[in-house]
Amino acid sequence: MLTLYRLAHVLIAFVWFAAVFAAHWNAMQARRATAWATRATLFSVNRDLSTRVALPMLFMVGLVGNIYAMQMGYTMKTSLSFMVANGLWAAMVLVALFVELPAAGALGALAHAAAAANATSDPAGWDRELKRWRAANGAILLGFFLMLGVIDWKSTRLNSSHLVISYAVFCL
Repeated sequence: MLTLYRLAHVLIAFVWFAAVFAAHWNAMQARRATAWATRATLFSVNRDLSTRVALPMLFMVGLVGNIYAMQMGYTMKTSLSFMVANGLWAAMVLVALFVELPAAGALGALAHAAAAANATSDPAGWDRELKRWRAANGAILLGFFLMLGVIDWKSTRLNSSHLVISYAVFCL
């Protein structure tokens, strides 16, 4: 059963990371696009990725991760790394809910309004919302990489090649 929890946890984390990466890629493409209709479409996709994939997977990775950790014998009372990982996860959820999702929605609305008005320049508030969205995603990814640092790698039976892979993902 422990292997199933571990597999589910890794799979859910991978899907979450893929959704965040896809949203980042869409944002880069939107910044390069000159047509507001294209930007509106890309930021609508980002909003859908955030609400339908990234946020549910972020909730699930925390839930399955806690079940997995408890099955391995960790408790909040005795494991500092378990407490830190849960604190980071809770912070990531809060940032996603209260900063990233509202900023993604605002970017989509601003892009749709600019497309409807055939705007030739950035609408008022565009740069502010884009900075909020990017800062939120940066904070969420930073939380993810900090979690990699507090995991007890020996108890998860990961060997050094997994650490190298994690570092390679961090460098991306």
